[in-house]
Amino acid sequence: MDILELISELEEKIDSSLEIPFIKKAFVNKEELMNLIGDISLQLPDEVRMAKQIAEDRTRILADAQKQADLIIKNAEQKIISMVDEHEITKRATEQADEIIAKAQKNARDIRIGTLEYSDSMLAQLDNSLKAMSDSIKQSRTDLRK
Repeated sequence: MDILELISELEEKIDSSLEIPFIKKAFVNKEELMNLIGDISLQLPDEVRMAKQIAEDRTRILADAQKQADLIIKNAEQKIISMVDEHEITKRATEQADEIIAKAQKNARDIRIGTLEYSDSMLAQLDNSLKAMSDSIKQSRTDLRK
């Protein structure tokens, strides 16, 4: 018989005992009750040990669950930090790439403008040289005709 059944039997014996009216006292068979209490005492250590083991298991399981939860939270926080860092690195790399592209475009414009100015200057010199040659040829022809 387990402890709960023994306690139930103890309750039945007390409930079925002869009661003295008005004073709420009862006559009980002391020997029967003492035997039941003895049986309960014999069963109690196993039940208490089981309850104690269950409580210890519960405590251990809760502690393990808390450790796992803490580890998951820590890993999640590290992942978030890593993702934020990666985002910042990507953002900085994009900014640097934009700066490099802007500088390259400015250099290309400067080179194009410089090339156009140089070409214009060379063509102006050529034009002046050709005018001078043309004037010289005209003069030579005029001199020949005289």
